[in-house]
Amino acid sequence: MRQNWVRVGAWWALLTAIGEFAVWRWDFMPLVLSEEGAEIDWAIRVLNYYSVPVMAFVLVMGVYSIVVFRARGEQGEQGDPEGDGAPIVGSGAVPWVWFAVTTGLAVLVFFYPGLSGLRALQAEERPELTVQVEAVQWHWNVTYPGAAEIEDAPELVLPNETRIRLELTSTDVIHSLWVPAFRLKQDAVPGRVTTLDVTTTETGTFGDDPGVRVQCAELCGTGHPAMRMPLRVVEQAELEQFLAEQPSGSEGEMEDMDMEESDG
Repeated sequence: MRQNWVRVGAWWALLTAIGEFAVWRWDFMPLVLSEEGAEIDWAIRVLNYYSVPVMAFVLVMGVYSIVVFRARGEQGEQGDPEGDGAPIVGSGAVPWVWFAVTTGLAVLVFFYPGLSGLRALQAEERPELTVQVEAVQWHWNVTYPGAAEIEDAPELVLPNETRIRLELTSTDVIHSLWVPAFRLKQDAVPGRVTTLDVTTTETGTFGDDPGVRVQCAELCGTGHPAMRMPLRVVEQAELEQFLAEQPSGSEGEMEDMDMEESDG
């Protein structure tokens, strides 16, 4: 029996080492453009580090049991036994070790990256820029500070290395603003204003990576799959140039007043 445990332990150690090395070296996450996204990516990587030894143990135990302890006939050839084998009852140190390891792992995950990650994501830093985003079946309206609302906005432009707050609302049904490159998602609810805070870290465009987009992640009707908007994270100078090309909020209000007067 001890020989079996030695073999299982050796195979488990080997597969665990290979798996941990793969998690460490393999860049399996897509493009990330925010501090919050980097925090989420790190949490996923940590969970992979935790899961590799468990996965390796289950895999080795399963394969080893099938190969070594498979049922054989009277002459030793592979076959089904005539009756059930003797029941196996857990005893000794093995069940207690298993209980201690699994409980410790669950508690560790709860605190790290669980609570520690939530604390990092909920950092109460004041935003440097607030952009209003309105969800409509099936497009997005965007309003920048000092600028008029851009209906059915062709893109969302945000500055790099900036703490940004997106104020979300909806005119009809519940939508959900999701940016894969930020790893963040927040519902847009009719009659309410919800917020999503993000700190950009890199420039990027939808043309470079399809994950740099705003996508509705809540089933909202027949046009839901097409409710997406390219995102562009740019340097501050490029954002200022973009905003200078947009109609000002006061001009937009004057145009609305002129229309009302002409209608009257």
